[in-house]
Amino acid sequence: MNAPVLPGRLVTLVRRKERPVCVMLPGAGGGLNPYLRLASFLGRHHNVYAVRAAGLLPGDPLEDSVAAMADAAVDALDGRSPALVFGWSLGGTVAWEMCVRLADRGVRPDLVIVDSSPFSRPSTVDGDELIRQIIVSGLGPRPDEQTVVRVEHTFRAQVRALAGHATRREYPGRVLLLMCPESSADGISGRADAVRRWRELAPDLRLANLDASHYAVFEPEHLDQLTGAIGAFLGHERAGD
Repeated sequence: MNAPVLPGRLVTLVRRKERPVCVMLPGAGGGLNPYLRLASFLGRHHNVYAVRAAGLLPGDPLEDSVAAMADAAVDALDGRSPALVFGWSLGGTVAWEMCVRLADRGVRPDLVIVDSSPFSRPSTVDGDELIRQIIVSGLGPRPDEQTVVRVEHTFRAQVRALAGHATRREYPGRVLLLMCPESSADGISGRADAVRRWRELAPDLRLANLDASHYAVFEPEHLDQLTGAIGAFLGHERAGD
């Protein structure tokens, strides 16, 4: 039996003529819906793409290491050289490793990571279940049963990946690190230690704090703060620029 032919991993979110490329890496569960409002903002100056998480389509093999996710993200670019890479949570960890690989090839995109940790994430039954429920609830009121199964399988592979990964390599490009307030409800602990470690790994790092909780950073009421910080980092001082 032949293996299914799957579509490419690179998903176009905003494209208008020839402009600098922005690549977005999804958080746990692989959903891109949280990114759509931000993609519209980034799309004022960039062609915006996202890398689809592995395991979300029938017959799609899983990736259970951050290294495999980063390698696949670079391959998905198909030779494109991004000017900007964005990642939130797990996506920030993968984005970092992606940029390290691009730097090895002489490409140093600006990197924006939101509320991500450089440390391994211990897996706990209660913590994993809380995040799983949040992810599944984002699929809508009556999600397709097989879709739920694939998302849950993808999430479990991502949990294994984070448990086995710690960021070790320095990234020499420009980095914006945006952090949320400390909370016991989002699976990220030790944010002060995380910031110190990111500073060690990024000689050109800028830090800003967000008022939103980890799962609310893309909500409309917090979007201005998020886009304002990113716009200032990129040199687009006003949201309308």
